[in-house]
Amino acid sequence: MTLTFSGSVMDTPTGNVITPIEIANLLNELTESRGWPAATFYGTPAPAPLT
Repeated sequence: MTLTFSGSVMDTPTGNVITPIEIANLLNELTESRGWPAATFYGTPAPAPLT
């Protein structure tokens, strides 16, 4: 399975910004809660940080 996400941030207050690592962690929590292994991001095995 391949998922592609795209996003942009406009004049958003700092407290409302969702970072790429937060999205990755949330997706992994969801997949693991359903019995799937953690997803791989940028070709690095999870839980490597996104850079």
